Amino acid sequence: MPKRGYTSVTLPLHLVREARRLLKSPAGEKYRSLTELVSQALEEKLEAVKDISIVSTRAVPREEAKRIILDYLSSNPGAHYPSDIANSLGLDLDVVFEITQSLLRDHIIETKTSSEKVIEAR
Repeated sequence: MPKRGYTSVTLPLHLVREARRLLKSPAGEKYRSLTELVSQALEEKLEAVKDISIVSTRAVPREEAKRIILDYLSSNPGAHYPSDIANSLGLDLDVVFEITQSLLRDHIIETKTSSEKVIEAR
C-alpha cells in the first residue's frame, strides 16, 4: 500500500531498470529514490505541456491556402516560422510547408537566414 498522499503507478520494466541505473550513476546522486526521480520527471513534463494548446486544422483548397498565407504575411510584417503560420491560420502544417517552399522558389517570400526556416514577405 502506498504512503499517505501517494498513489502507486505501473511503469514499464525497461524504464524502471534505466532509472535505477541512472540513480546509481553520478547523475543520479541528486535523487534520494526512484520515486523522487519519477516525480520530478513528471512535474517537469507537466510544466512543459501545460500551456500547449490543441489546434484544429481546416481543410482548404491549396490556392485558397496560398492566398490566406500571403494575406497573413502582408498583414503581419516580419519573420514567421511556418509552424506559427499554420497555428495562427488553422492550416495543416504540411500544407503550409509545401506552400512556403513554393513561395520561396518563386521568390515571393524569403528566409531570414539560410540556416533558419523563418520566412518573411518581400
